[in-house]
Amino acid sequence: MPNLKHTLTILSLLLALLPLQAQNRAGVSGRVTDTSGAPVTGAVVVVEGTSLGTITDADGAFSIDGAAADATLRVECLGYRAVSEAVASRRTIEIILEDDTTYLDEVVVIGYGAVKKSDLTGSVASVKPESLTNVPSNTMEGLLQGRVAGVQVINASQDPGATATIRIRGNSSLNGSNAPLVVIDGFPYGEAGGLSEINPQDIISMEVLKDASASAIYGSRGANGVILVTTRRAAANITRISLKQQTTVSQFSTPLNLWRDPVLMAMISNESRRNGGLTEQYIGAVNSNGVYYPSIEELQSGWDTNVAWDKLVFNKLPVSDNTTLQVQSGNDRTMFTASANWFKDNGMYIEDTYTKYGGNFAVEHKVFDNLKMKASANINGYKRHNNGYLSYNRNPIFPVYDENGEFWQYSPQDYYHPLALTKYQKNETSGMKLISYAALDWRPVPELDVTAQINYKHGESITDYYYPKKYSEKGVFNNGYGAIQNSNDDNIVAETYATWNKTTGAHAFSAMGGFSYENYVSRGSGLAAMDFVNESLGNENLASGNPEKYQITNSLYRTRLISGLLRLNYTYAGKYLATFTARADGSSKFGANNKWAFFPREPSAGR
Repeated sequence: MPNLKHTLTILSLLLALLPLQAQNRAGVSGRVTDTSGAPVTGAVVVVEGTSLGTITDADGAFSIDGAAADATLRVECLGYRAVSEAVASRRTIEIILEDDTTYLDEVVVIGYGAVKKSDLTGSVASVKPESLTNVPSNTMEGLLQGRVAGVQVINASQDPGATATIRIRGNSSLNGSNAPLVVIDGFPYGEAGGLSEINPQDIISMEVLKDASASAIYGSRGANGVILVTTRRAAANITRISLKQQTTVSQFSTPLNLWRDPVLMAMISNESRRNGGLTEQYIGAVNSNGVYYPSIEELQSGWDTNVAWDKLVFNKLPVSDNTTLQVQSGNDRTMFTASANWFKDNGMYIEDTYTKYGGNFAVEHKVFDNLKMKASANINGYKRHNNGYLSYNRNPIFPVYDENGEFWQYSPQDYYHPLALTKYQKNETSGMKLISYAALDWRPVPELDVTAQINYKHGESITDYYYPKKYSEKGVFNNGYGAIQNSNDDNIVAETYATWNKTTGAHAFSAMGGFSYENYVSRGSGLAAMDFVNESLGNENLASGNPEKYQITNSLYRTRLISGLLRLNYTYAGKYLATFTARADGSSKFGANNKWAFFPREPSAGR
């Protein structure tokens, strides 16, 4: 079994570098072999309860100085069962490791099927349930972070509800996308990033297909790797109810670097302007914008205003909550699982929030012993109130409000008063997302499995904007600006494939073949108005804008994809493996002379 009888190199090296602590003048050495007598290289050997440890060399030999006569050795190696062996005053020990057949027989999802780990030829990494339990993550991407070699999870934004960027083995394109393909329960969802439909608590396992051999079954879309997500399913004759609550508190990792001393700020400002040949501002005079800047002496003698803008703009300790209720039950023929989730993410800025709520339901029913029906639906609603990137470094000597109780401005061109924008500016997005599927699994004969599955994904969103006549730049230049943007998309994927398995003596054959049809439609529309007569209702009354300045936009995007797929596996004596994968795609994106025959020419542009 090549490559399976080597331990984790990183762990081994770390253990090898641990300082040895002498407990007595004795020591122990020995050799680690498998059941056939072959040496086990790279096995980790540690003295239980201590920091003493080493790794076996190419001959399976090891030596540990300072091991107590009554110590117990723990030997571990990937692909073998761990062994604990008492030293019992011996100086030399022979340790035999048995194959961990449960590890080798573990099934890995590889796309349109599954294989045992021992039969894998491509590079596939698995993140299993035991690795996902109690992981403090609100996103699918967070579950992968730091758990799969060669997978980068980059958190480019800390905005509420923000998702991460995923890269598998770095970037492969300068102009094209570098995001891997995400497949959820057999449904090719799309590029990784922005996956908010799936509650991390509903994910039972993830497989990452890294190389061309593993991801070729998904065609060109798998060029950047593939992430296969499997959601939770119920087990027969088991009833389980669970409630999980996760609370996260955020704060800045370092203090903000802001002016806290108005006197020092004014002195450095005057010096800077003087060195630049400009007129000093803090001289106790009104500047060209009509704003009075006190002198250094006035600030030293006691200026009334010293606003800590960061305390007004940022939440002190924003708290985010994620609550999930799960119910699983079933008998010999019917099993179901249902979950409900509520998630609210409060950002660092005031009133900058993301809220998501929804649920997942899945059922599996055994119609006959060789026929199963499966269905699931995952639906979520969400709302994003965007109030980020407020100005927190405004001049502390100027007040929040003027003498009339209005928000104080440097000038009519002061568009960045954070509290004014929080109160009057509007930027909200709400919507819903649905992922569902229904499938039939039929086994007409023991060697043959036939699967027919249809997936449907729907998403819709509406975004509301309003920029007031005062305080906002866009609103000032347009005498008020309001807009509504709508979008919805529908994606249907129908797939049918058959898998044939046959073992004859030392020969094991597996063949999978099928076809896939995908239809994607996205539509959008937008309405905008400006020059408002009355802005009391904001963008809820676009008709109060100037009719001569109305803006109307709409769009339609439609694609279709038909694919044929094939995979052949051959294993000889459990040692020699071969895999052949092929896929052919016909897409409506191709040119008129490069379409398959079943794609007729269409007069409409963009199809």
